Amino acid sequence: MPRPGSSNPPTGRLLVTSEEHYSLSPSGAIYSRSFAKYAVWSRYLEVFDEVLVLARVAKSDLQENEQQRADGPRVSFRSLPDHTGLWQYLCALRHARIIASQAINDSDAYLLRVPGLVSQMVWREIVRAKKPYVLEVMGDPWDAFGPGTWPHISRPIFRRIATRQLKRICGAAMALHYLTSQALQRRYPPSKSAYAVGFPDVMLESAGVPADKLQDKHRRLRKSPWKDTKNPSPLHIGFIGSFARLYKGPDTLLHAAALCRHRLNFQLTFVGAGRYLSEMKALAAKLGIADLVEFRGEISSGRSIFDFLDSIDLFVMPSRAEGLPRALVEAMSRGCPCIASALGGIPELLDASDLVPPGSAETLAKLILQVASDSNRLLAMSARNLAKAAQFSPQVLNESRRAFLEEVKHRASPSPR
Repeated sequence: MPRPGSSNPPTGRLLVTSEEHYSLSPSGAIYSRSFAKYAVWSRYLEVFDEVLVLARVAKSDLQENEQQRADGPRVSFRSLPDHTGLWQYLCALRHARIIASQAINDSDAYLLRVPGLVSQMVWREIVRAKKPYVLEVMGDPWDAFGPGTWPHISRPIFRRIATRQLKRICGAAMALHYLTSQALQRRYPPSKSAYAVGFPDVMLESAGVPADKLQDKHRRLRKSPWKDTKNPSPLHIGFIGSFARLYKGPDTLLHAAALCRHRLNFQLTFVGAGRYLSEMKALAAKLGIADLVEFRGEISSGRSIFDFLDSIDLFVMPSRAEGLPRALVEAMSRGCPCIASALGGIPELLDASDLVPPGSAETLAKLILQVASDSNRLLAMSARNLAKAAQFSPQVLNESRRAFLEEVKHRASPSPR
């Protein structure tokens, strides 16, 4: 069997689960609605001959965008019914299990990107088939179902069930890749016999912020005229996250912004979409800050995201749950001063002075006001974040990923197809 550093060619088919929602074009191509595009799945081809992605897919008449293409050479999809929420999941479960079972039979190794309903369903089918499996542990359901994330009476029950289930899944995996160095490992430990590693898995689509863009940002940060609420040049605060649920904390940021209104000249821009977007727009109006807030909706990953990050002065991520957030790493890589919640893998990225407790609008507002009044602090935050983001070297991450996958292949010991 090939081992890390081996020159043997890749063999076998790897089944990978995804919790993303994909679009099927009239031509039969699969398109991503986020960053989970072909480049993400093709990374596994260094070790495996083929990658089979099992994910929810819906037919779409939207214009095809090749930059968002998810399938391609040696990467194919098995389409699960496109469901959202528990009820739709239960309605689609029987059909989804049939598709998953066939995909398992057609594959040699199995990698579940947990947590999520898709990966949990596929896990049950893998266990039923008595197959070994490996994991990429990307988030924490204990935080994802924490207070304020989901206004449902059953939230505490789902929180306990999902957490217990992920512990069970992790405890039986033969190999695990955690996106954090310590945080996820502590709550969801591997078995003593498992091969477990921790390294980030954020594939940045840019080599770094261009010098002219960084100079423009630092020029704005040095001016810092933001205490004058009548000054025409506001502090531009940015947020990127899904509104499908409230675990990214957009409501916390809106309440914090309302507390800053009469003490800070700012403009707040939200990027993202989801079922709670209209509710957040209503909350901004209720708080009296609708004139200071822009909801831009979804924008495509890559260049559009980087242009947005280059245009802001402060990035804020007041999440209630996180693994190792891609959006935060992207903001750091563009030299943005960042404030975020002290949970998940975020303390592994930011200095303690840039962290706030999740769900505390008062503490968040206080920190925003503090950093906005200190140009030197903002510049130091920018420099610190750039240095940290530089550690996400594609070469180092690719080597770590390949070593993990080689170990996966060795332990799975697939039979030649």
